[in-house]
Amino acid sequence: IGSHLTFIISSLDSLKYKHKDFPAADSLTGISGFTKQTIYELRDTIWAMNKNDISFEDLQTRISNFINQAKIASNETTFSFTINDSVNKQHLFTSVEGMNVYRIIQEAVNNASKYANSTEISVTINETESHFNVIIKDNGNGFEIDKIKQGNGLSNIKKRAKDMNGLALISSEINKGTSINIELPK
Repeated sequence: IGSHLTFIISSLDSLKYKHKDFPAADSLTGISGFTKQTIYELRDTIWAMNKNDISFEDLQTRISNFINQAKIASNETTFSFTINDSVNKQHLFTSVEGMNVYRIIQEAVNNASKYANSTEISVTINETESHFNVIIKDNGNGFEIDKIKQGNGLSNIKKRAKDMNGLALISSEINKGTSINIELPK
């Protein structure tokens, strides 16, 4: 699948190069970008499937790579990622749970980057006696939670947290940003 997607990308890029004045050149760029993103998601899924369990240490590497890609894509936004020293980095999640944590962070960061006009996005992971907290904050546009129609992104975040017997707490304020706090039981 990866090699087929890579072939599609190179074919699209070749068409775009040969036909620069073609009216659909922008569409080709969009399709190429979407296909590249599909390859990244495929690699992430394969990474999780090849592991019986995933530690915070494993997640830290994967999330750091994702944050670095986000920095490249948006040089107007400052990103930070912190796993507090109190977190047991050897704690093991099942591969499905680990992938859910990763996808929640990915979805929240993507939403903040694409829709919120954020200049700062932070991801912080802490640990209490009873649970882990994954907190994704931005300083973007914010929204009124009770007045918006929640799209797939926020619904998926809530569903993934629920699938891990966790809770997704979403707070937002107009012109002050959004905070997503995922509470995961130990």
